[in-house]
Amino acid sequence: MSTCVRRLLCACLLAATLAAGQAPDSDVVLRALGDEVMRTLELSLPGLDKPYYSEFGLHDVDSFSVSAVLGGVLWQRRNRVRIPSIQVRVGSYEFDNTNYLLSDLGFGTMDVGRPSLENSYPALRHFFWLAADAAYKSSLQALARKRAALRNVTVAEQTPDFWRADPVRVRLEAPRTPIDAAAWTKVVAHLSSLFAGFPDLTRSGVHLEIVQSDYYFVNTEGTACRIPERLAQLRLSGAALASDGMTVRDATVFLAREPDGLPPLSELERAVRDLGERVQELARAPWGEPYLGPVLFEGAAAAQLFAEVLGRNLVARRRPVGEPGRPVPFQASEFEGRIGSRVLPEWMEVVDDPTQKEWRGRPLLGFYPVDLEGQVPKPVVLIERGVLRNLLLTRQPVAGFSASNGRARLPGAFGAKTAWFGNLFVRATETVPAAELRQRLLAQCRARNLPYGLLVRKMDYPSSASAEEARRLLTRLAQAGDGGRAISLPLLVYRLYPDGREELVRGLRFRAFSARTLRDILAASEEVFLFEYLENGAPFALSGAGSFVAESAVVAPSVLFEELQLERAEEQLPNPPVVPPPSLSLRR
Repeated sequence: MSTCVRRLLCACLLAATLAAGQAPDSDVVLRALGDEVMRTLELSLPGLDKPYYSEFGLHDVDSFSVSAVLGGVLWQRRNRVRIPSIQVRVGSYEFDNTNYLLSDLGFGTMDVGRPSLENSYPALRHFFWLAADAAYKSSLQALARKRAALRNVTVAEQTPDFWRADPVRVRLEAPRTPIDAAAWTKVVAHLSSLFAGFPDLTRSGVHLEIVQSDYYFVNTEGTACRIPERLAQLRLSGAALASDGMTVRDATVFLAREPDGLPPLSELERAVRDLGERVQELARAPWGEPYLGPVLFEGAAAAQLFAEVLGRNLVARRRPVGEPGRPVPFQASEFEGRIGSRVLPEWMEVVDDPTQKEWRGRPLLGFYPVDLEGQVPKPVVLIERGVLRNLLLTRQPVAGFSASNGRARLPGAFGAKTAWFGNLFVRATETVPAAELRQRLLAQCRARNLPYGLLVRKMDYPSSASAEEARRLLTRLAQAGDGGRAISLPLLVYRLYPDGREELVRGLRFRAFSARTLRDILAASEEVFLFEYLENGAPFALSGAGSFVAESAVVAPSVLFEELQLERAEEQLPNPPVVPPPSLSLRR
């Protein structure tokens, strides 16, 4: 089939898609994007490559957020914004301007402004016309530089730069519910005031964010999608200083698709008090001692561990073409080249199923109908009987695979999207009751003549650290030799003694924990636990970092490791305040 005929068929298909059952107002955006995206195939400059593929995306976002401390509102914001994403690929599916160190540089592109907040057909077309023109010219420069970078490089087998895909047409409608800003502000201020009952806390706060968005996506292959995106997040946080000056902290996060999915006020009040008591207990807890022995991850801590360690390593990554003498900021998955190898015990499997909307009657946050590339996800068996069978894939080709499995969840680098899971189910066919799992931990300790074993009930993932604290942590971990393989800190760690007594300790971190460590899981519980969070691609999924998030869920059992190493998380302790804190009494 000739290129001209293929382009004509794509244009006809897209036009038919947008015309079918079209409502006059709601589809103005799709119609404008669809009409303009096909015009990118007409872009050309003498003697240079023409576009072979283009895509337009648009996040139409309406958000409300409010933060409060000790009953006082810090700020309240309403925000309406449209966030565009434009990609024009030049060359061919086999070789184009992406997968190159400088693909995202935007060579000499002009400022084209922002898209209209109104559903104005001419205004939207005008913006995307200019944006596509700028993207085309930048892509031409990237392609030329990529060819120059490869001029003296011998490539045994060229992996294509983009996978072909069938067109997808999904148009979902969901009304936007009015947000009662005054009522929610009152709730947030009230919840923050409850922290006044915990005078040992040096920092506390409550933050609410409600986002109502619609994602539009069209491409020159005929794909046209409109997907509602809804999210409500309520975050409670607290920190305190131990007597030696060490900062301890914790956070509790509630997530729902809509604000009415958040817990009732009484439950939120209880969560504030639980958090305040927990942080004060952490401040009074003794330093943990270096430890080498069995460790039990109980409840949500195990699901957090799988989210972080499996999540980042199940993502298929492709090393981009570099520039001579310029380092490439790239870190391969620990599972690279390990398809067919054992990565978990033989009695465990892992499945990612973004199509599952509920679990035990509860909505699952990781459900999504299409990904950022307009691809429909299907359930994927990633690990079967402990053996790695598959990876999370976007339309960026990876050696050993042939097509996307609909996991493009986040913006990426080098002209590609980043894959992430939706609903990750970690299953064990050989399980024991929770009580027996604790007994096995103690039995392992007796065999090693250890006075106690360690329980982990919560990991700092997503991290509640400040940006500065996270930077210092990454620097220390890199200096210690763990580098990017380090995992988040354990927040709630308990010594479990032979008589069943538990003692909370602080200031520990894991040493040399990698994806390979997961092969040493000794046992798993009958009970499984749900953990939901927002992945943003930042180190330790640092809360508040990144502009985009991938709503994710993990269902997993508690797990016992035969041997892990923990050490003190040494850091420079800040000087405590010179004078005591002011009274938090509500009386003047």
